[in-house]
Amino acid sequence: MTLKSGSEFCHHMICTSVVSLTGANQAVLVQFDMKESGQDAKQLPETVSRTEVSSKSASASFDLLEHFPDEILVFDGSESAEERAVMLLELIGSDYDIGALIEALQEGDEDLAQTLHIPENRSFEAAGYLTDRQMCEVRIVPIKEQKEQGVRRRASMAVIRRNIDCPHDVAENRRLAYHDPLTGLENRRAFTRALKWELTRLCSDQETGLAVYYIDLDEFKKVNDLGGHDAGDEMLMRVAACLSLTLGEFGTAARIGGDEFAGMVPAACEDAALDVAARILDGFDRIRLEVGERVFTIGGSIGVAFVDSSVAAEEIDAAALLGVADHACLRGKRGGGQSVQIHSVQSTDCQRRRNELADLPDAGSFRGNELTLFAMPIMCLKNDRVCGQEVLLRLQGDRARGLSSRAWISAAERSGFIAQVDAWTLDRVLDAAERSSDRSILTMNVSAESARDPNFRDGLYHRLSINPLLAAKLCLEIAEKDFLREPATVESFFKFAAELGCQTAVDDFAGHWPVLSRLTGLRVEWLKLESGLTQQVIGEPAKAAILNGLVRAAHELGIKVVAKHVETLEEADLLREMNIEAAQGHLFGAPAPWPGR
Repeated sequence: MTLKSGSEFCHHMICTSVVSLTGANQAVLVQFDMKESGQDAKQLPETVSRTEVSSKSASASFDLLEHFPDEILVFDGSESAEERAVMLLELIGSDYDIGALIEALQEGDEDLAQTLHIPENRSFEAAGYLTDRQMCEVRIVPIKEQKEQGVRRRASMAVIRRNIDCPHDVAENRRLAYHDPLTGLENRRAFTRALKWELTRLCSDQETGLAVYYIDLDEFKKVNDLGGHDAGDEMLMRVAACLSLTLGEFGTAARIGGDEFAGMVPAACEDAALDVAARILDGFDRIRLEVGERVFTIGGSIGVAFVDSSVAAEEIDAAALLGVADHACLRGKRGGGQSVQIHSVQSTDCQRRRNELADLPDAGSFRGNELTLFAMPIMCLKNDRVCGQEVLLRLQGDRARGLSSRAWISAAERSGFIAQVDAWTLDRVLDAAERSSDRSILTMNVSAESARDPNFRDGLYHRLSINPLLAAKLCLEIAEKDFLREPATVESFFKFAAELGCQTAVDDFAGHWPVLSRLTGLRVEWLKLESGLTQQVIGEPAKAAILNGLVRAAHELGIKVVAKHVETLEEADLLREMNIEAAQGHLFGAPAPWPGR
C-alpha cells in the first residue's frame, strides 16, 4: 500500500542515533509503531506491530531492516541479563566470557543507550596484529516503554556492527601519536599543539608571561657508547622525570628528538624563567646512573624564549617560537654547554628565518695554526710561590670567533678527534719542558679517549724514552666524570703514566664515592677540587667541615690537593687553614698566552 501523506509516520517514528558506516557514510535506523493510531498494521508492508518488534528472533524480517547495514537483535524487556547475554553471543558467534558480558549488561541503565565491545574469540588478547584484534560493537538502544497486562516493560534493540577497531587500541594509538613511547612525555607534535593553546591563553592574560625551553643534553653520546643503549634509554627516562618534576603541574615537558627536550611554564618575568632553567640543570647534576663499575652523569644546554604578557602573542607562531629557544640553546652549545641562554621574544622574532647561527664546525676541520696554548699559574699556598702551570688549549682565527674552546673540545670528543688534539698539545708541552731549565710542574688535561688510544700512549712513551727527565716535569690529569664513566681505562692509564715517572691528577674532583673508594689503589698524586667545593664553603661551617674531611682523607692516603677558581683572599685564607697545598684562579693569575707554544 502506498500512502499519500507521511503525517502518520511522523507521530509514530523512533530513530537511533547516527551510526558511522564505511568511509564518511552515516545512517540512522528508523522504526515505526502504528498500533496506537488504530491503523491496521497489515495495511503497511513497511511497518511492524509492537508485538513483532518485540520478538526475540534475531532474524526479524521486514524490508526496512533488510537494507540496514548492521545486524539487529530485539529484546521485549522480559529477558534477564543472562538471557540477553546468551542471545548476543549466539548471534555474534563469540566465545567471549559470558560472566563479563552479564555484568556489563546489568550495569547499564535501561533508559539510556549503552555501547559494548565484544571480541569474537578468546584469542583476542594474544593477537599481535590489528586485523586480528577486531571487535563487535553492540549498541543497545531503548524502545518506547510499553504497558502489557499492567506490567511496564522497556523493550530495547541491539544494533551489532562487526569488524570494529578495539577502542583500547584506538585510544593507545592516539596516545602514541602524541607521546614519546620511551619517556611518556609529549612529543613534538603534542608540544607544538599545547604551545599554540598557551599562546592563545597569553592573549587574554595580561599578568603572566610564558617561558619556552629547548634542552640539548651534553655528552649523552658517551652514555650510549660506553654503557650501551639500555643505559642511554635509562638516562633519557631519568632526564624526563627530572623535567616533569621541575616544571610541575602547571608546566609541560616533551621529548622532541633523540637527546633533545622541550618545556614550557607560565612565568611572570625573565628572572622567574631563568630560575626554572637553573633548577633543571641542578636536577640534571644530581642524576647518577650506575652501570657495572661505571657511573654516568649528565648535563645540558638550555635555550629560553621568554614571551612577556605585553607582547602580541597572536602574532607569534608556535613552531617558530620553539625555534627561537633552539637558537638560544645553540648559543650555549657554542659556549661549551652546561649553560642557560635567554632571549626576550618580540613579535617579529618568530617571523624571521633562523639562519643567523651556523652549526658547530667539524672539530676535525681545524688546522694546527688555528690552535694555540695558554697557561695559568698554580700557587703553592704554604710559601706563596708559583709551583706549576696548567696548560690550556685555545682557538684563534676567524673560524674560532664566538666559539669557546670548551665547545670545540666537546665537538672534538664527539667526532673522535680529541686524541689527536691531546697528542698535539702533549708534543708542545714536552718541547717547552725540554727548552726550559725551570723545574716547576706543567699540567695538561687528557681525555678518556686519549687514555685508551694506543697511539697517544705510544707517543708519550716514545718522547719520555728519549728524555726520561721530562717525566718529572709533567702532570697528566683526567676529569672525575671520565673516571666515573671509564674507571678501568683511567686506572690503567694512571699506572702507565706513573711507571714512566709522570705525576697524575684527578681533575674537577667533587668527592663522589666511586672515586673515593678507589683512591687507595689508584696511583695518583693530586686531587684538583671542583670549584663548587671551595666557593660554597665561605660562611657555611657545615660545608667547610665536609671539605675539611675530604682534604684530611686525601692527606692520609698521601694525595695532595689543589683548589680551583679561587677568586678572593678570604677563600685563599680558608684553604690555607685546611692545609690545602696549592690553588689556582684569577686571584693568582688569569690564563695568558704561553711562551712555550
